[in-house]
Amino acid sequence: MADHIFHNGRIYTMSGQTASAIAVKDRRIEAVGTLEELQPLADGECVFTDLQGRCVVPGFNDTHCHLLMTGLKYERLNLNGVKSMEELIERGRTYIREKNLPEGAWVIGGGFDQNIFEDPVLPDGRVLEAISDVHPVMVERICGHVGAVNPLAMSLAGFDENTRIPGGVLARDEEGHLNGIIWEAALDEFKLRMPKLDVISAKKAIQTAMSRANEAGLTSIQSDDTDGVPLDVTLQAYRELEAEGRMTVRIFQEVHAPRMQALEEFLKLGLRTGDGSDFFKIGNIKLITDGSLGARTARLREDYSDAPGEKGIAVYTQEELDELVLAAHRSGMQVAAHAIGDGAAAQCIHAFAKAWESDHVDMRNRIVHCQFVDEQMLDQMAENHIAADIQPPFVPSDYPLTASRLGEREAGGYVWKSMMEKGIHVGGGSDSPVESFSPIWGIHCAVNRTDEHFQPAGGWHPEQKLMVEEAVRLYTSHGAYLSFEENQKGTLEPGKLADFVVLDRDLFEIRPEEIKDTKICMTVVGGTVVYASAAYMGATGQNREDTTWDCRKAAN
Repeated sequence: MADHIFHNGRIYTMSGQTASAIAVKDRRIEAVGTLEELQPLADGECVFTDLQGRCVVPGFNDTHCHLLMTGLKYERLNLNGVKSMEELIERGRTYIREKNLPEGAWVIGGGFDQNIFEDPVLPDGRVLEAISDVHPVMVERICGHVGAVNPLAMSLAGFDENTRIPGGVLARDEEGHLNGIIWEAALDEFKLRMPKLDVISAKKAIQTAMSRANEAGLTSIQSDDTDGVPLDVTLQAYRELEAEGRMTVRIFQEVHAPRMQALEEFLKLGLRTGDGSDFFKIGNIKLITDGSLGARTARLREDYSDAPGEKGIAVYTQEELDELVLAAHRSGMQVAAHAIGDGAAAQCIHAFAKAWESDHVDMRNRIVHCQFVDEQMLDQMAENHIAADIQPPFVPSDYPLTASRLGEREAGGYVWKSMMEKGIHVGGGSDSPVESFSPIWGIHCAVNRTDEHFQPAGGWHPEQKLMVEEAVRLYTSHGAYLSFEENQKGTLEPGKLADFVVLDRDLFEIRPEEIKDTKICMTVVGGTVVYASAAYMGATGQNREDTTWDCRKAAN
């Protein structure tokens, strides 16, 4: 018999069927249909929830996010939106003052974008020393590929004039001395040398982020939480949260293993892609092969149009990347490789193609971001079963930059429609905290290809706009496919996990311009309500306490 029946909804199963009711038993969907059809499944203890005629879709799945870092963002120095060095410095000083940080305590922050500064240059060690010379200070650009540290932080991390980091850059001033700006693998190494995040703090940050994710309609996240955080801390934090019944988002965990030694150390743990429970699974090996467009570290095949002589950073030689990908592939680990520039994407395609040709085992290897590719590269991706893990929210952030950075080559950017037409599997993510992890915002960006003010008019390269159903699938069925979970989630069918979202309007009926204003009414994970908006509860005449708000029940 059913434990819970949700009824009087407009339910899009995304499997070709619409329904008005869902019956849940033991955290899974028992049946979908009408209330009359499902009524016989109910006994005297079955809970009924009236959906008030609202739109229901499968639970949203973010295919690339940094959940732990998103949670930490709410506790650290927030530099989003600063428009000058002076404002950055003042915000840092205010943070120290308001937090009453003692001398020697670290100041860690991020979110700045020098491209919106009055003078668009990166902050360096001297700027951060102006924040404090008695606190070690480290801040990251919004992309997470470039950072700056003050001299005290540099010293504590053991970085000096002789430090060399493969795949990374320590910038120097005109006199040849380190200036505190660090790029790519050097930034990753620096974060590993900072004081370790403890398990208690990690759990707190994850819970904060999960709560906000549920408010956004997210029920699953493919999360990169080992960038600068030791794997053992990440694993212990999630395992404890699950044991305590506090998991309200299903996690597919990416694992950083940037060099062969790190990969070999991870493989010794005996963990492989897919190992774990319904709430926490080992995901893929995460590799970063270049940087970002905004910082001009994305690896291009030809020079940047606005910086002749610069092609960005290639973290690997082709031979190094081929060897690493093949070793992971043969061990049973999926690989997700960050690549924004066409030069880096070409390297990834070559490496993934070699792995596919070696045994034709489809590990669903993916290129994360995959922002600039030409038609030949798309054909190679399709032929070699290479997926694309795209971030629609990058469009409003990046479109003002692409013409200056790439000139005519920008037409080969963010070509999601072309990817789908080629038969490439495409999932949708946010890269939060780089961008908002709201899937509704992501769907808007995929369908309209504009910012919140609908600029550029008509959408950026409108021929690459997605239909609403295609955009919703990025965050539902397509996301499930990328994590080998298409038989468990992504559509609302009997036997699958009872994860779904209730919306205040019908995404498939409203005008595309209205999508961004859609609100989440309710988020359900395993048949348990993990979020319900105050407006929805008021409309139903219920209090929050009336709902089955028991996260432990969802986890057990």
